[in-house]
Amino acid sequence: MSTLHAKVRTGGKAGALRRSGSVPAVVYGPAMESTAIAIDRKELQAVFSKITRSSRVDLSIGDRGKPKTLNVFVKAIQYNSITDEPIHVDFYHPAADHPLNLEVPIKVVGQSPGVKSGGVLNIIARAVPVHGLPTDMPPLLTVDVSALELGQAIRVRDVDFGGVQPLLSPDQTLVAVVQPKAFGEPAVAEAEAEAEAETAEEAGPEGAAEEPAQEG
Repeated sequence: MSTLHAKVRTGGKAGALRRSGSVPAVVYGPAMESTAIAIDRKELQAVFSKITRSSRVDLSIGDRGKPKTLNVFVKAIQYNSITDEPIHVDFYHPAADHPLNLEVPIKVVGQSPGVKSGGVLNIIARAVPVHGLPTDMPPLLTVDVSALELGQAIRVRDVDFGGVQPLLSPDQTLVAVVQPKAFGEPAVAEAEAEAEAETAEEAGPEGAAEEPAQEG
């Protein structure tokens, strides 16, 4: 698990803090008061390069006495529109025994024999909303396409979700190898439109995960 070191922010302007090489942030959750903090920008960017939105992070907050460490998820990030550097981060500290909803990114691995024979690999879903305890949240869902032939697909039911529950229908397609259209145009748009329709009909409003959101 990645670790970030932070200091409690007691005052001062955010602009001055950023110019000094730090990023203003806030951490909050159901069992704590919202706390303004500051994190070294280089350390923050190094950790961001290794994690996903469903990765747990150890946030070590130093405040005069012994540092306090919290397990947190990244709730929201604001970026500078010109430099693309983070300028503010929201961290969420969940109750350890309380389930929450998160979107877990999909990582596709392997080489599909269907693609080698002329098919087109269509990645329909880039993430899957799931429900579970914070300690059970996977940082990634690995989807192996090395056995996927032309015309075949991997659906939600084919993926190992460990200790969390997917919030999509088991029949929802995640990845498929499709036949190219005439003149070499892949049938990607139609498959994506069909998948979106399936998601809307099968998942409904309950299927939309918040990132992270406390679930009752």
